[in-house]
Amino acid sequence: MSADQRLEDLAASATKAFGRNGYRGARTADIGRDAGLSAGSVFNYVASKEALFHLVFLRGFGLLDGGTPELPISTPAQGETVALIERELRAVPAPRMRAAMAEDAPDDVECELRGIVAERYESVAGLWPLLAVIERCARDLPELEAFYYRGVRARHFARLTEYLERRADAGLLRATPDPTITARLITETIAWFAWKRHEGRDAHLYDDAVTEATVLQFVSSALVPPTS
Repeated sequence: MSADQRLEDLAASATKAFGRNGYRGARTADIGRDAGLSAGSVFNYVASKEALFHLVFLRGFGLLDGGTPELPISTPAQGETVALIERELRAVPAPRMRAAMAEDAPDDVECELRGIVAERYESVAGLWPLLAVIERCARDLPELEAFYYRGVRARHFARLTEYLERRADAGLLRATPDPTITARLITETIAWFAWKRHEGRDAHLYDDAVTEATVLQFVSSALVPPTS
């Protein structure tokens, strides 16, 4: 088996292990065994557990697509992995949300809302294995916890809440008792169907395309008032 394939298998096994067990709970020897490597052979590919964790994000964000890096992958500097995660998550495109925030009177608010929800859904569906790693490992890595929960997630909730408030104030969307709860409800609905269901027994119960279409219809039906 080529070094490229071994590294891919190791990264895939590490992604599953960190996403399931957290940083402290994931054992390098177990990850290597799952990838078909002996405990000692793992260190032909990564210099340390920290390097293995870094590999998860190099692979997950497509930063290894140019070919196999020099092996073993070296231990990252303090804060380097979190900086990588932050940079790549900030680069995830959200043109529909940006366009909506720059617009006061959309021609079709239902189309606008559906576009925002679809954009978020597809982003989560594509990134969920990495998001699972971030969420599980944040409890063990305070720097990651601060960046993700008080940074990325907080900004997302604030932006979506502001959007809902503005459209409700303009009479374009239904007002709810608390738009922050509405933003949370939308976000958690997306998270479960685009991500969480894949982690349990419900992974294969629903067709992916039908699931996304149902979530979009549910949110728009709840918030877009009927036309007179």
